[in-house]
Amino acid sequence: MAYDYMTRVALNRPVDESEAARRIDVRKPVADEAADAHAVFGMNDVYLEVCDASYSQVGWCLLAFLIGFPAFVFFTVTAIQGAVEVNPAMVRNGEQGAFSVGMWVFAVVGVLCCAFTVVLLLRDCFNYRHKSVRFNRKTRTVYAFRHSGPGGVIAVSWDKAFFFVHRLPSNATFGGAPTLMRCFVLDDSGKKIVDTFSFGLRTVNGAKESTRYGKQVLYQVQTNFEFIRRYMEGGPDSPPPVKKYLPRGPSLRASMSLWFYGLRDLGGVSAGFRIFSLVLSVPVFLLSVLHYIAQLTSREPNWPEDVEAACDNVRPTVVAEV
Repeated sequence: MAYDYMTRVALNRPVDESEAARRIDVRKPVADEAADAHAVFGMNDVYLEVCDASYSQVGWCLLAFLIGFPAFVFFTVTAIQGAVEVNPAMVRNGEQGAFSVGMWVFAVVGVLCCAFTVVLLLRDCFNYRHKSVRFNRKTRTVYAFRHSGPGGVIAVSWDKAFFFVHRLPSNATFGGAPTLMRCFVLDDSGKKIVDTFSFGLRTVNGAKESTRYGKQVLYQVQTNFEFIRRYMEGGPDSPPPVKKYLPRGPSLRASMSLWFYGLRDLGGVSAGFRIFSLVLSVPVFLLSVLHYIAQLTSREPNWPEDVEAACDNVRPTVVAEV
């Protein structure tokens, strides 16, 4: 089992039929258009570096900690007070002991919940600012950064990697089914999944993919992969120019640009969508600030020397950072 940010993916199993049916052939276009989707850190003649699919989610776990930790601390303190305070009426009825034991159980549950919120906090803060993915067209290898040190980078051949559009289970609370590009790393037999990572644009599809709207949302993810595919197959001049590169360091303006990406397009649709976008702008601004705070507390990933050597130690060309 592997965790891709907060997404759990089963490993050491065969590819199922639904995944096999969605596999992408890197030799063939997956979309008529190509878009960088505001997911590119840099690009040169050797490699293209993009963010992982969870990059836009950074800030959610910090929000959960800010809400959950104080609430569970209050719950735990209240439970401890209930366990140690003596109620004369309960003492007379012989119920004080059972009540105290029950409150101590609640206190332990509260402590465990506090610990869980700290784990969530560490997903966003005091971690890495991003866990990017490099597509090296010189060696035709894909490198996915997970952490520094041994085993911290997943390397897989571009031609052997199992790429597909991963549609996660729908969640009405968050607007639908998260949809993103995922790569399965297969064993030598090409049948069993041994590792995985996601990259590029992450969208939420609130409709079935058979509907017109559902197809449009799916197409956004496909055009982002087509951008990468064209780069790998034809070089940096094959995809359209990058409109805006992601910065490597923390930037409130960049975090806001990331979270408001796409929301600004709603304003031009209709008056109803303009009102809807204004309502959404408040929580989106909050998440932008939390994204920025998480970036401030974290560090930039350092690629291993062998990966840097394979990439000719060349920093990707960035024409315009936010």
